[in-house]
Amino acid sequence: MTEHVRDVRVLSIPAEHPYTQAIRPPGVSYLPDPDIGGHWWPHPAFEASFWEARPRAWEADLVHIHFGFEHRSPTQIAELADAIDLPMVLTVHDIDNPHLSTAPEQAAHHERLRTLIGAADEVLTLTECAAERLRSDFGAADITVVPHPAITLNPAAARREPVAGVFLKSLRSNVVNEPAFYRAIAEAVALRVFIHRDADPRVVRSLAGELAGKAELIVHDPFDDAALHREVARLTACVLPYTRGTHSGWLEMCRDHGTTVAVPAIGCYAGQADAPGAVEAYAPGDGASAARAVRLLLERGPVAYAGSRAAQFEQVRDAHAQAYARACTKSRGGVRGR
Repeated sequence: MTEHVRDVRVLSIPAEHPYTQAIRPPGVSYLPDPDIGGHWWPHPAFEASFWEARPRAWEADLVHIHFGFEHRSPTQIAELADAIDLPMVLTVHDIDNPHLSTAPEQAAHHERLRTLIGAADEVLTLTECAAERLRSDFGAADITVVPHPAITLNPAAARREPVAGVFLKSLRSNVVNEPAFYRAIAEAVALRVFIHRDADPRVVRSLAGELAGKAELIVHDPFDDAALHREVARLTACVLPYTRGTHSGWLEMCRDHGTTVAVPAIGCYAGQADAPGAVEAYAPGDGASAARAVRLLLERGPVAYAGSRAAQFEQVRDAHAQAYARACTKSRGGVRGR
């Protein structure tokens, strides 16, 4: 552990997300998220004016940006980068943002990323795949790859079934909403489809019709963590039905339970695989391709996580301690001209 970061106060954006809590090095303190109507966004620290006269309660030694800035224009992010007067660490979770649906929106997101990458003292990402793209497409010279830590350190015990599952939740914009996609999978393998009760009722009805007699459709209220982990642990494989994005905490949760994952061949989802056979890629939005990937996974059976998640936790936290120490050293040395 790097001793130089003990007693450092970090303004993490956000601070209380499960990922950002998991990566915290010992001895480092984190300012809490603001309470803005019951959630942390839009975070006030993304406003350039925040840095011109921030309240004493928000004094920190370092700022660590993760996500939540898609509501700011590229110009506003440029103003923010000029205003931040602390050492800055940036973790690039989303090169392609799953919440943005059009090419102009993604182009603006990429422009924001380039600005933040240029302003950061340290840039981290989760996979070698993402690091390569940041170097080639965003001009990032020095990237530290720190893998996604476990979501569940104590995986649920459940009776494994030779079934694949897909969790549609409330049908966010980056989730395939064409029932034919799921029907193609259900015609090839045993499939269990979960969808929130508050999802678009037209899609729920259409799914029910398409999957009748072919798959188990479970309409439910949102699961708490324990219930969700039990459902995932029962599955042999899980399908990520995404149309865009870069990395997935859901994939990591599945791997915590030894559940294998079918992922779209976009972003860096496949690059998160911890072991050969843990992940199979399919053509995005192609039900037949997804069916082939899921069939391979079910034939292979569960694949235990390769390595020690507990040891990985220590490595991840130490990597962040080192990144914080380097950022503070660079800032003191005037690298960013502050």
